[in-house]
Amino acid sequence: LQVICVFFFSSRRRHTRFLPVSWARRCVQETGINAEYMGIQQQQMTNKIYSDVFSYKTQKLQIAATLAGLDYEIVYLKMEDFKKPEFLAKNPNGKIPVLETPQGILLESNAILRYIARTALNTGLYGVNSYENSCVDQWLDWVSNELDPVIFQIVIPILGYSSPDTNTYLDARNNYYRIFTILENHLRQHTYMVGHQLTIADISVAVILVFAFRLCFGEKDRQRFPSIVRHTLTVASLQNFQRFCGRLIICKKEFSPFSELPIEHNDKQKEAKNPKQYQQQQPKKESKKEENS
Repeated sequence: LQVICVFFFSSRRRHTRFLPVSWARRCVQETGINAEYMGIQQQQMTNKIYSDVFSYKTQKLQIAATLAGLDYEIVYLKMEDFKKPEFLAKNPNGKIPVLETPQGILLESNAILRYIARTALNTGLYGVNSYENSCVDQWLDWVSNELDPVIFQIVIPILGYSSPDTNTYLDARNNYYRIFTILENHLRQHTYMVGHQLTIADISVAVILVFAFRLCFGEKDRQRFPSIVRHTLTVASLQNFQRFCGRLIICKKEFSPFSELPIEHNDKQKEAKNPKQYQQQQPKKESKKEENS
């Protein structure tokens, strides 16, 4: 077998076309000849996403990967698996999600999200030019640093995982309205977060807002922030979104960790006369240039 290998590969790669593929693969296994040198296309390893079954960050990755046409396998882990040596070898931080690619390991959900979008630039998931790429990055960072924390400051006490005092919850609620006002002002002028089509920035915003719509984004809030509602309903109506996040559930009235909500809504705020107006609102025509915050 080694003699055959020397004969076929001593005169460069062109001779490999005479070698049966099954023989060539056996040559690789038994003689250690480099497969790339032999001209044999190796079967690519499937991308693997390591996660638990509850991770909303993994849901973002699954939606984006499906839209990008990226083949992947999901590996669900239990909490105790995060500290096992085999998983710590992949991510020393012991956190999920983790993406294992043929090239290596990727950590941090936003980095993985960008990688997925870059594998299919023709889809526009990462924008259509370098400026939109940067705008997508901008909003991904904003969601992680501003929107995610302020929603969980409200949601975690509602779910009973913490017991804040009234003043702390009131401060969190006021910060919640401040962040939502920023998002509302942007979406009032834009159909999507960036450009004129869906990007991973839209996915990132909509997935975290699922928690708000279920628990703390009540009817008065929806009247106050109609552009946020319009955008969320648009993204949540996508088949691939519902496949991983389920149908969007909207609470009629916000929940509270207290017997009564310790914050009064600003009733002086102009509200829609028709409670269903936010569903019918049409987005304004987008400006040609993105706002640069």
